[in-house]
Amino acid sequence: MAILARRALLVPVVIVAAIAGLTLWSVVGGNAPKAAKREDARTVQFNMAWLPQGSMAGIFVAIDKGYFADAGLNVEPVRGFGGMRTANELDQGMFEFAYLDPLSVALNRSKGGAVRMIGGINMQLPAGACFVKERHAIKRPADLAGLRFGAGQSSAIQALMPAWLQGNGVDPASVEQIQLDPAIVVSSLVEGRIDAAECWLGNSMALFDKAAKAKGVSIGRIAYADFGLDVYGSGLATRDALIDSDPALVRAFTHAAYRGYAEAARDPQGALTIIRKHYPLLDEAVTERQIRETAELMAAEGGSYRLKPEKIERTVTTLQANGQLQGFDATETLFTNAFVPTGKQP
Repeated sequence: MAILARRALLVPVVIVAAIAGLTLWSVVGGNAPKAAKREDARTVQFNMAWLPQGSMAGIFVAIDKGYFADAGLNVEPVRGFGGMRTANELDQGMFEFAYLDPLSVALNRSKGGAVRMIGGINMQLPAGACFVKERHAIKRPADLAGLRFGAGQSSAIQALMPAWLQGNGVDPASVEQIQLDPAIVVSSLVEGRIDAAECWLGNSMALFDKAAKAKGVSIGRIAYADFGLDVYGSGLATRDALIDSDPALVRAFTHAAYRGYAEAARDPQGALTIIRKHYPLLDEAVTERQIRETAELMAAEGGSYRLKPEKIERTVTTLQANGQLQGFDATETLFTNAFVPTGKQP
């Protein structure tokens, strides 16, 4: 009966996902920013791991203001489909750079991949579990037992959730994890098709609040970081082959990207104007909130974007405690700080 119930939930969701995905990309996509190109510049692609949004402000600012061009680069942002898929596609050489989290990098490398983080953006984990306050009162991980929890099918949370639950004394089997198209996670929660959902500062949190307000309900949230998960969120990534063959390119990209993020943090309204110039149907309030939340996440460790080995290692040990990444002992290969700007950011 449980299997039938789950299928009954997923069938309409899959249909809606196909429509929602096409509609959302038609709204914001197809108009990637085009900065003035230098004839001697190298064109590279940056995978955003999802659609254009406020967390990508630094990249768009760096394109629009010519920071990448100053570094000899033409950067083309491309949409992604979740962290784990993005990691695998980066590893296959489908693009040069990406927005990735340590967990997706670890899972990729544990299977023989060669993806590596080259600097942080979310210096604290922005993820949490959201719920509708009028339906549930979730104050701790144990309150998720017996509920349906939805997340994007390529989200790192799919691998992280069981480990986090077990680390908090909750049987992972007591929470029904449901894989959804990322485009419909918000609507699925607000409309009651699931009981709780992954939600991210700098990303979907503003969308949850907007959708809930339209429905006449309110969103509650518990943060994974408040319950023992002190790890990094997403940052900049590339693959070992590019680091080895062209470290100057990696350094040029990284420095220009951080220059763009520093400018976005100084002038969120200006960054909003830049993004909406290229994607005018992006919601103004949602996008500005994403920009400001991302700036706060970047400032979480005093403005340094260098990745601490012990914090990266916690990602691995958290998964190993739940039976994942067994035998993986190459934490040092998940990241490098060699390309992170030092000192005061530009």
